Amino acid sequence: MRFVADLHIHSRFSRATSRDLDPEHLFLWAQKKGIKVIGTGDFTHPAWLGELKDRLVPAEEGLFQLSPEVAASIMDKVPKACKSHPRFLLSGEISCIYKKDGKTRKVHHLVLMPDFESVERLNAKLSNIGNIASDGRPILGLDSRDLLEIVLEADERAFLIPAHIWTPWFSLFGSKSGFDRLEECFGDLSPHVHALETGLSSDPPMNRLLSALDHFVLVSNSDAHSSSKLGREANLFDTSVDYPSMIKAMTNGEGFLGTIEFFPEEGKYHLDGHRKCGVRLEPLETKKHKGLCPQCGRPLTVGVLYRVLELADRSKPKLDKEFLSLIPLPEILSEILCCGPTTKRVLTMYEELLNSLGPELYILTEAPLDDIEKYGGLLCREAIKRMRAGRVIREAGFDGEYGRIRLFAEGEVSRLEGQATLFHIEKERVARSPRHEGRNATSVSPKSLSAEQLESKKAHEDPVLGPLNAEQRMAVVFGRGHLLVKAGPGTGKTMTLTHRIAYLLRSGLARPEQVLGLTFTRKAAQEMIKRVHNLMGQSHVPPLKITTLHGFCLEFLKAEIGKTTLPHPLVLCGESDSLRLSMRVLGTLSSRKIGIARFQRALYQYKLSSLIPPKPKAFEGVDEKALIQYQEHLRGMGMVDLDDLEIETLKLLMENEDIRVHYGYKYPWIFVDEYQDTNPVQAKIVKLLVEAGRGSLFAIGDPDQAIYGFRGADVSNFYRFEGDFPDATIITLTHNYRSTQQILDASAMVVGAKSPLKSSVEPGEKILVAPCRTGAEEAEMIVETIERFMGGVSYFSIDSGRVESLGEETSLSFGDFAILYRLNAQADELKEALARRGIPFLVSGDTPLVEHFPVNLIWRFLQLMFAPQNPLYRDAYEQIKEEHGVAGPEAGFELMQEAGRDVRQLIQRAVDAHKWKEIPENSQEALERFMAAGGSYQGDIMNFLEQVALERGIDHALLKGDRVALMTLHGAKGLEWPVVFIVGCEQGLIPCTLFGKGDEEEERRLFYVGMTRARRWLILSWAEKRNLRGRSSKGRSSPFLEAIPKELLSHLERAGWRPRAKAHEQLKLF
Repeated sequence: MRFVADLHIHSRFSRATSRDLDPEHLFLWAQKKGIKVIGTGDFTHPAWLGELKDRLVPAEEGLFQLSPEVAASIMDKVPKACKSHPRFLLSGEISCIYKKDGKTRKVHHLVLMPDFESVERLNAKLSNIGNIASDGRPILGLDSRDLLEIVLEADERAFLIPAHIWTPWFSLFGSKSGFDRLEECFGDLSPHVHALETGLSSDPPMNRLLSALDHFVLVSNSDAHSSSKLGREANLFDTSVDYPSMIKAMTNGEGFLGTIEFFPEEGKYHLDGHRKCGVRLEPLETKKHKGLCPQCGRPLTVGVLYRVLELADRSKPKLDKEFLSLIPLPEILSEILCCGPTTKRVLTMYEELLNSLGPELYILTEAPLDDIEKYGGLLCREAIKRMRAGRVIREAGFDGEYGRIRLFAEGEVSRLEGQATLFHIEKERVARSPRHEGRNATSVSPKSLSAEQLESKKAHEDPVLGPLNAEQRMAVVFGRGHLLVKAGPGTGKTMTLTHRIAYLLRSGLARPEQVLGLTFTRKAAQEMIKRVHNLMGQSHVPPLKITTLHGFCLEFLKAEIGKTTLPHPLVLCGESDSLRLSMRVLGTLSSRKIGIARFQRALYQYKLSSLIPPKPKAFEGVDEKALIQYQEHLRGMGMVDLDDLEIETLKLLMENEDIRVHYGYKYPWIFVDEYQDTNPVQAKIVKLLVEAGRGSLFAIGDPDQAIYGFRGADVSNFYRFEGDFPDATIITLTHNYRSTQQILDASAMVVGAKSPLKSSVEPGEKILVAPCRTGAEEAEMIVETIERFMGGVSYFSIDSGRVESLGEETSLSFGDFAILYRLNAQADELKEALARRGIPFLVSGDTPLVEHFPVNLIWRFLQLMFAPQNPLYRDAYEQIKEEHGVAGPEAGFELMQEAGRDVRQLIQRAVDAHKWKEIPENSQEALERFMAAGGSYQGDIMNFLEQVALERGIDHALLKGDRVALMTLHGAKGLEWPVVFIVGCEQGLIPCTLFGKGDEEEERRLFYVGMTRARRWLILSWAEKRNLRGRSSKGRSSPFLEAIPKELLSHLERAGWRPRAKAHEQLKLF
């Protein structure tokens, strides 16, 4: 059966679409146009999907029809000659914006699905990656290849078509953000792509200039944003009317007859140009002007024709299917009636023709000219005759401006109306199609060079010393003795430390078993081990002792447990369990309320009093009985907490010279990372080991980044290094490889540094400041700025003027932006604004891996399995089950014991034994990392459980897809982005005084850490008024900003902000 299908449309839930895009109007207009199968569009949007499920019923396999009762209410509105029974096929468009091969890619995809169940599976996956409810065409920071994989996993019958493949801004081959080859985009899954959508600005002859596209079926669709635009491009099938037959035809071409096309010049990106200057150029002219606007000198928006010629390898197209180039009937009537296409006069005549002759596509392609003359008149006949013959006048579109296709020359309609016969019609002046000009021209690329410098080749082939600058090299080749390296942000701290270890091993100065590396997080320790192995070659390095300070203390105490009064076996009470026990003790007190933080500080002082006599008024004013009660409960369960690990280690070393000497000589090469974050006990442990073994200490860190005083860290350890280790050498790394000099100068002024670091990157921009009236305005400013920096995230961004189409290339994607704040409560308005715009984001909390569900559930279950009598483990496990509605195993403990002691197997069995609802992607990803971590412990389940309990570091998820990062300033330490926003730069937040006066100098250092996360752009914003979860505040800009010289600052240019209206008004572009 021959029929027409238009598979790419939108619903009213997409931005800038008509409100009449509902199932009823689509059903009506499909009949008016003569379309048999119409895509639903936007199946990812929950509300639209709900409407579709409510109003559609199954028809042929994989197709749907409007329910009989709904259809009956529409049929009386259908012109009598157009009545038919259209079918719906589930479709949606998905926008992916991501970085690949050093370039930001923006690609749109049309996805077809066979049933609602497969759509729901797909939507469940996508909703974990981005916000699919903010726009009918969701924006995801997801690689196109990964999207295709997810689509096929949802249902193997699914069909993905790269959409409008030549559009400059958002397409597979687009000049702004596309690829040169399909395989570059879809990689190993490229064989699963069978069809390509040509888009409005190209037609089959243009596409068939590329031999690389010969084995693809070329499809065309309307991409309609209003019902009346359906069918302006469409597909011609000769198959059974069902999903499998249509998919087969678009896969192998059998039964796919061809396409209905726009004249490509009518598309708004056909030629090159600059809309703001009114400049429109042919490809050869663009080449002549080197891709720059001849009026203003800014880059042109390179159009579809230029891009096709740039990639073409033929001078003549190789066509294998028919195609028809049409002009929409309302536009034809508009020209002959000399009034707008939406005027009453045109619409009345349009309806009369449909009633008399049949659907629009039939009138344009098949209706006898005599019948057209009978019902439409001589001019209508002549117009359609000319269109069918391709005798049209073309004014090509450019840079977002639609082109114009005319059938009559200037004044010709008036002359023809005055003549009695068509025989005297003067020969029309038909402009030669621009698309036939320059076909043999030498292809050029007007792309501007990347803003980032290419990484220079290393000076030497030596992987250890070759990449180092003079200062780093001095630290790495330093001989025996104590060395303190001050390594500011971006100066290569971890590289210097790991290359030092590799150098000692390679030179034979140290053996692997003589090295002890101490850091603060398991992730940092693993990264250090990985880097050393990569430098040395995995097979050449025995296991290195690089661990966390708490990990070392735990292993040390276990080895020397016989010389302590600690319980045996030693069971660790992690940070969360310590807090849980503290809350229990505080709950028993009848005295005035004591905060948990204060109690924890008092507890540490109490424990330390066994080594150091307490000061007067010690223990933070907490009753000593409460502290004793905590310690008795802890020991009663046979446990030690993290504070015990440090203090008992120090005690054992202080009281036992033989132990001290043994470990000192065992590790003559000691390395401490982030030395500014050590507390007095940790620093004393290191000092005792180094002195006893007469070893060499390599400490590295940055006192300007000391931000963990609230955890007991004491930056004075760093400044006291020379006093603690006489004859120590200090080396300062001064070359920063991350940030621009403007950022380094400004941040240095904030902390009062004597001299800023020296930037090794190209000059950048001034620091941008953005004062806002409210927190809501601040959030909208950020969304607007992200869109502008990325060159737009949608056609709406460009066409609405929110982002000007300047033709400039950008290498920024969502993952290149971070929004940092002092308090987690500040994220609320930011998340709302980003979600509303459909920008994918990820909130990274200050939470270790084992505190994420369901990792916490499985971790607690495994703990309880090996310590079934421990009340802390049992209470925590039961509480998690209750909070998340999880059903536990009936005979779990026995089942688990049968599994043996392989860690990964135990974790998997624990997962299988619990039943929970579907979890979001970030939770699934955390669980996978938990299992992967278990695999490295080679069956030692107890060691694994202890090591994860030691973790105090912030956990940064590694989710699929590019996303804007949202996190606290503390959470951002150690990370970097090209663009960083620091929000809430105002009194009360920076420095934070909302909860009482804190350490202002540490607050300065925290602000410094945030500023130095930025590579190129740093935006500082504040609000006059802010609401933080019901708590209102007013303030002016942070006093820290006053330290930044005005010549380093510039106001962020942005559009005027207006509060959002309560009721949403649908934009009308049609």
